[in-house]
Amino acid sequence: MSVRESLIKHLTSILRASKATLLVVLCDLDGLSIAKIARKSEIEINPNQITSLASAAFSVTEENWEDLEIQDQVVSFTFFDKICLITIKINETLLTIVHNYFEEWPLDPDSLASSIYYLKQELGKFFGEGEISELELESFSNKVRSALYLIEMGTDIEFISYTPENYNISNPLPAINTILDSIESFIFIRYSLVNPSGLMLEGRDRSRKELPISIEGFSANATVAFQKMKEESEKSSLGDLLCYIAISGKDSENLYGIITCPAGKLKFSKLGDISNIQEINFIGLFSLEYGGIPIISEIRNIIHSILLIIGDEKTAEKFIKTAEVITRSKFD
Repeated sequence: MSVRESLIKHLTSILRASKATLLVVLCDLDGLSIAKIARKSEIEINPNQITSLASAAFSVTEENWEDLEIQDQVVSFTFFDKICLITIKINETLLTIVHNYFEEWPLDPDSLASSIYYLKQELGKFFGEGEISELELESFSNKVRSALYLIEMGTDIEFISYTPENYNISNPLPAINTILDSIESFIFIRYSLVNPSGLMLEGRDRSRKELPISIEGFSANATVAFQKMKEESEKSSLGDLLCYIAISGKDSENLYGIITCPAGKLKFSKLGDISNIQEINFIGLFSLEYGGIPIISEIRNIIHSILLIIGDEKTAEKFIKTAEVITRSKFD
């Protein structure tokens, strides 16, 4: 069996592990496809667009991790209306799994980590890197397994509103500040609201030690990655971009996440004047020490609370529904 055939074999094992997995594709860091395997689906999926999205997301977010001095990026989750992209960097390639999370969620971390172990081994041969040590293979697959488990673990936070009883609708920022201050625990290291150009409107820094990049710089970088993925996915059959989560860390015991999702549209002008209405995104930096479930459920509450003040917005409301799917399917 050739190395390429062996790669296809491992991609097939990932595809067969879940009927909700629609496509598994391996590409280089520039998005050039190396191998792929798919099953028939009612959802129209363009493999070239998937590899382009994977490349865009990883390249931009990796810069943020470098600025934070937290490395290496392990896995990312990109949630759209209909599917989720799970992208894992293996050597100098990106493995992307296109998965219908409404049909089944989450993926089996043990099964996927096992496939990752052998894929990394084969990719070493494919690129002429020689044998990869057993220790390196185990360390990498364990890190992927931990990231997949931890993002779906933790204590769910009750679905509630933090909207204050009294607020001035013509000046919503004080009420939004009250909402942001309602997060009392230290599950977030940093979190902020940012417009598409990267300008931070409000933010909170709860890091216990000084980080090498300011919260403004961190927020702007995270927004760039999200906006780039939005542009890449426009007019696709995947639907609206609802949430992007990137996981990084030096080992399975020290993993961190960045999450970006839409938080509605804020009006900066007089009633009826649409000339100055801006989208806002929620950005968060967190440790996976507490698991991903409290992070996602807390963001759901914050965005729900903000929408009660600034008005309904289709994409942010879709994120809330997606958050409900994710948080009710957790690992014990």
